[in-house]
Amino acid sequence: MNSHLLAWLVLALPVGAVLGGLLILAFRWARLRRRIPADPEALLLSAVSGSLRERGELAASLGELRTVHERLLDALPMGLLWVDQRQRLAAMNLRGQELLAVTPGVIGLEAAFVLEPFPWLRDVLQGEPGPPLRVEAKGRRWRLQRMEAPDRIGALVQFEDITEAEQEERRRQLRERFAELGEMTAGVAHQLKNGLAVLKVQGQLLQRAGHGAAAVALLEETEELERLVQRFLQWAKPLEPLCEILRLEQVAAQALTELKRRPASQGRSLLCEGRGEALGDPVLLHQALVNLLENACQATPLGGRVLVRVSEGGIDLLDEGPGLSEDSAIRMLRPFESGRPDGTGLGLPLALKWLNAQGADLRLTLRPEGGTCAEIRW
Repeated sequence: MNSHLLAWLVLALPVGAVLGGLLILAFRWARLRRRIPADPEALLLSAVSGSLRERGELAASLGELRTVHERLLDALPMGLLWVDQRQRLAAMNLRGQELLAVTPGVIGLEAAFVLEPFPWLRDVLQGEPGPPLRVEAKGRRWRLQRMEAPDRIGALVQFEDITEAEQEERRRQLRERFAELGEMTAGVAHQLKNGLAVLKVQGQLLQRAGHGAAAVALLEETEELERLVQRFLQWAKPLEPLCEILRLEQVAAQALTELKRRPASQGRSLLCEGRGEALGDPVLLHQALVNLLENACQATPLGGRVLVRVSEGGIDLLDEGPGLSEDSAIRMLRPFESGRPDGTGLGLPLALKWLNAQGADLRLTLRPEGGTCAEIRW
């Protein structure tokens, strides 16, 4: 009995295992059949939906990348433009649009049309990639560089307005030179002052002794040298400005009143117009304006006009003289560089020093209609 039971068990176990495996296989096959859509259209729609979803994700990634790229270009402190192989303006960053005063709507237009008012940019585009260039256009100084574009996708040009940067560098050099010359001038002026005092006493003694002609010539020359020494001492004197809110038209009117008493203003009309305020030292500003107005009168021919134009935070002094080139304007602001044979070369440098001490700046520019404009800006 036990042997028959054991035999049945031996036969039943493999058969049961086979039947159980078949049942499991059938069950899994049924589940798989339920997962697979039987409709071909459903399969197609599922594939299209997946493709669209992937494309959407890719487009979003590209959009984010483009946004980051544009923001990086707009953060650059210089202008950057790209002209493609079809000679169309393919891109221009925000700084470039500001420098050229154009709108984003120019992107995609013919480069020759957009850049027609800027021949200096067109010339660089037509050239070969190379080191930076400096050009002057419309009274401004520009630094340009055509760069090698990757894979020959067109031309890339970097450009920036360096006018203010170059002027600030010149002003820095002038301030350094002022400081060096001030120390040297102070010592020389004091030595001259002592010697002139002795000569003046000798001239007075000659006059009392009856040598009138010789005494007068000696005393006149001594007085002229004393005035020159006084200018030297003014140049070397350290400044401690006391600034307050000033009505610029009032300070200008006082300077004009003083200048009308000087010989340089005779035969010229002096006018003042406009109103404005600025934070400055009334004494230093008055002295600077008198120096500048005297120079303007000396440059203006008889019968001409010197105009003082006041605005908010600025004063312009316009003369009708021959005008100054950029190089001459820079040279005239250096100490001891005079445009007149009888000049000391300290009038304009002293005015610049007095203005700088109160936070203002001086710039000499050539007027389009002729003459020079001395621009004072806070």
